[in-house]
Amino acid sequence: MGGATVTANGGIQVELGKTRYVLDPHSHVRSDYTFVSHAHMDHMHSPAKGEKVIASSATSDLAKARGYDLGTTTEEVEGVELLDSGHILGSRAIRISDEVYYTGDASGRSRAFLGKCRTRQARVLVMETTYGSPEYVFPPTAKLVKDVNSLISSAYDRGVPVVLMGYPLGKAQLLSYFFSSWDPMIYHESVARMNKIHIDHGVPLKPGRSYDPAKDKLPHGPWVMVSPMSSGRSKVMAKLKKEHGAILVAFSGWALGSGYRHTLGADYSFPLSDHCDYEELVGLVKAVSPEMVYTVHGFASEFAQDLRRMGFSARPLSAYQSSLSDF
Repeated sequence: MGGATVTANGGIQVELGKTRYVLDPHSHVRSDYTFVSHAHMDHMHSPAKGEKVIASSATSDLAKARGYDLGTTTEEVEGVELLDSGHILGSRAIRISDEVYYTGDASGRSRAFLGKCRTRQARVLVMETTYGSPEYVFPPTAKLVKDVNSLISSAYDRGVPVVLMGYPLGKAQLLSYFFSSWDPMIYHESVARMNKIHIDHGVPLKPGRSYDPAKDKLPHGPWVMVSPMSSGRSKVMAKLKKEHGAILVAFSGWALGSGYRHTLGADYSFPLSDHCDYEELVGLVKAVSPEMVYTVHGFASEFAQDLRRMGFSARPLSAYQSSLSDF
């Protein structure tokens, strides 16, 4: 059997011997196996009838709740190993023989109920590089949580509610976990749906009140709400600020940029991310020790150039760039 070949056309395609794998395709691509790394919307598609889908059970459940039926999925395929990528519940990296290791979206640090990305050595590494630029190095999670708790405490002392904003799948569950000591805890309906699936999979999230902006009223006085990321100028957030004086707090790795908070119209922002930062990306490459690295997403070209300066063979799979705005 010869070595694997890696190409990008509608998805990352790996051919090893007579078997073709397609990794996180945007639509149906002819293959023997389709791998879905996790349930964020930019990684979803509806498989064709009979398509053999490799995915975790949590990814399948989360996808179904978001309108995508992955059909009958499997985690057991000969020659294939799935590894926790640490990104969100159910997210997986895939190692095909000892030839190809594909991270999918990955995190390099443990957070709450999530571990960090597990690695294996492989000849070829295909990796996401969302934050593959040296200015993106995230602070310790414990310090960030302490700072946000201080912010919430100050707001409660003044009788002011706080809205914690993050992607409804992934970031929102971390916020639900980290700040569960506050009461009352309110979840935007889209967050509540994702939280329920996490609880069904054994994640100890605090039950709270679900909030539908179209019909529900909120109590006076201080409360904490976990909400999807939204502009402070949106109708819902503008109403919360006007009627309740709510403080809007945004969470994203992009918050390291000085203008992020102002662009979003939030009162505060904190760099909490579900992805590897720059140093963690470099550490991941060293752990896999590949002969060749292909980069996708974000700073793909820049990070590949940095890797070449470090002595690695690396280049971007530029045909596989996609939006990072829909999670």
